[in-house]
Amino acid sequence: MTPLWLAVKRRASAWLPGQPGQPWRPWRLWRSALPWQPGLLGLLATLLLMLPACGAADTALTEAEGAAVSSICGVAASALEDISREVLTQELSGKFPAVDKVYRHQDQDQDLYVFVVSPVAYNGPVAMVLAIDGETGKSVGLQILSHNETPHYVRDMESAWFTRRFAGKPAELYLRLARLKANSEQDIVAITGATVTTEGVINGVNAAFGVYQEAVLGRIAGDVPYMVRFEPAEGDGPTETGSLAIRAHGLVLAEIGMGELKELPAVKRTMSIHSSAGTTQHVFRGTLLSHVLDLADPSFAERFGWVLAVGVDDYLSHISMEEVLAENSVYIMYEDNGEPLPKKNGEPGALRIVVLDDVFGQRFTNYLLEIVLENEDALG
Repeated sequence: MTPLWLAVKRRASAWLPGQPGQPWRPWRLWRSALPWQPGLLGLLATLLLMLPACGAADTALTEAEGAAVSSICGVAASALEDISREVLTQELSGKFPAVDKVYRHQDQDQDLYVFVVSPVAYNGPVAMVLAIDGETGKSVGLQILSHNETPHYVRDMESAWFTRRFAGKPAELYLRLARLKANSEQDIVAITGATVTTEGVINGVNAAFGVYQEAVLGRIAGDVPYMVRFEPAEGDGPTETGSLAIRAHGLVLAEIGMGELKELPAVKRTMSIHSSAGTTQHVFRGTLLSHVLDLADPSFAERFGWVLAVGVDDYLSHISMEEVLAENSVYIMYEDNGEPLPKKNGEPGALRIVVLDDVFGQRFTNYLLEIVLENEDALG
């Protein structure tokens, strides 16, 4: 479902002047919206229109931004030189609209560039501060200041294990979103259940990288959108491999293949699933989820309190560890009615979470990709 703020913005873009995908700048309105030519009266009207924008264009660091700079770089905000107006030309502001402010700190020990960015994620802007070391050309660190994302889905967004992933990245290369694990230095693994939010954060960092590449390195950088595209293109997203990843705190702790799953004690379970489309009959074959966790690490049951089953469409089902450990309760199935479960592309080899007492299948996760383990208090 499209968020309300985004629907309003898209509707407004139909009549507000400016380029699609770029911030609205009120001071340009007089050219197309005012019925008179910009004489004295037009000039006064233009100035009135610019009043709200002047406040928004203030490039002084806020208290929160200054505290973030001190935390990331160990430099006081008063030591920074504001180079926003020098760097953020009309061209660069158009290519990297998520970048709001740019600062520099240079002395005999270091040369730092600090960026305040506000990319748009799922529910609105995410305010962030990013620093780049001008000597090494790598990011120093990232701090998220504020956002409007749903807390339940982005509980890891401000965790150190996530923000640390943006440190030490070469600013000459854009970062990429990774769904399950990073295969290169530029890959950032998405927060489980918050792919759009993660992509928004990546856009903000890449926008800062783009400004740095052009303004400091003198290179031509590709445009970076300030808003995440909600509709995935054909072929986007993770694909099923027939193996299951087990993850906690952003790290892959184990990967279990289909062959290993089939070597665990197998059971058949017959059940009827009721839905709006009617009732379907199933004879599932698989193994207890508790067996799978025990195979990966017997301590998981004691160390974690919740299991999140994640499918290819970022569909999540939350299951307590108490329920996982209960007898005859939660299974990972790989066959149905004597046939291998089909993947989303129709090929055999899918996995599915089945909660036996859930006759409506609301917590079943089809096309299972990974199991994410959470601490007792993680779900708040």
